[in-house]
Amino acid sequence: MTQTNPNEPRRSARVKKSDWLNAALDVLRNHGIEAVRVERLAAQLTVSKSGFYYHFQDRQELHSALIEHWRNFDGRPVALQRDMADADPERLLRHTVEMVDKLELRQLDFAIRQWAQNDPEVARVYRAEMRGRLNHITRIFAMLGFEGDALSMRAMTFVAYTTTEQQLFPDLKPRERKRLWDLRIKMLVRPD
Repeated sequence: MTQTNPNEPRRSARVKKSDWLNAALDVLRNHGIEAVRVERLAAQLTVSKSGFYYHFQDRQELHSALIEHWRNFDGRPVALQRDMADADPERLLRHTVEMVDKLELRQLDFAIRQWAQNDPEVARVYRAEMRGRLNHITRIFAMLGFEGDALSMRAMTFVAYTTTEQQLFPDLKPRERKRLWDLRIKMLVRPD
């Protein structure tokens, strides 16, 4: 009978590239880009780190794939709304906030913003994602009949607050956060 060393990661079924990326996204969300290291990811996935090199040449390739993985993950609220073509604009705004909260996108945004401060390519991608978000939310407010400054102010306020709420107000309880979402959306959709 072969004995296993309890200090070594146990071998499991082959870990997919998406598993490595999801683990990296989790570490990024909770600890920042400097913590996204092969050893840590292997330990989290309970596999040896040699499996990493089946999918990635090095840490830099992981980082490039990670930013693309984040972009795909970040786009999920919009993608899910494609099935809600008949939903009213207020419902689309509520859905956006619910998905941002459910997917913990605020924490990821914070980690990506931190990373972007030291990486021009990540900064470029982050700015592009923010423009895409703003465009999507602007279309929703335009459906409500807003235009010009009233439209821009509402879309920017919604995106800025939704993106940074958790970092600015970390002590808000989920119930209070949801109550404030409802109030904020009602305020923003109300005509001037």
